Amino acid sequence: RHTRLQGDWSSDVCSSDLLTKGPNAGAMSALTGLAPNPMKEQVFKGVDFRTFTMEYQFAPRSRDESDNVNRIIKAFKYHMHPEYKDTNNFLFLYPSEFDIEYYHNGEENMNIHRHTSCVLTELNVNYTPNGNFSTFSEGRPTQINVSMTFKELTILTKELIADGL
Repeated sequence: RHTRLQGDWSSDVCSSDLLTKGPNAGAMSALTGLAPNPMKEQVFKGVDFRTFTMEYQFAPRSRDESDNVNRIIKAFKYHMHPEYKDTNNFLFLYPSEFDIEYYHNGEENMNIHRHTSCVLTELNVNYTPNGNFSTFSEGRPTQINVSMTFKELTILTKELIADGL
């Protein structure tokens, strides 16, 4: 058991240096049972935009359902990308924004958190969700899993949360 004399700060500084910079610093730390305090603090620098992921499993049972799934995937892929503003391809127009709301019985479900406007930043389509590739006779996949990551365009604040977001 080690006892430190109160007010003997110079020996503390020397001990700290020996435990971090001296030869065999790790061995000294293990031998004495002491470790230097790194004196680290966390400084608030800001908040990132909130991201969230939505995942869907599609199992089309007919050609029409398979066509609908493909249209859904193509629409999301189309709207997640920018478009050229001019014929010289120097400027982009922003990708589409999404306003996502959850509904229950035809009305917005206020029991689920709400989102600010967002953009689709990632779209992953998996044609082998069960580990093997399976298709109907004409080659259309029997199951497709889609994962989409969205990023909100507004940073949430306490005021927005108090207003119901």
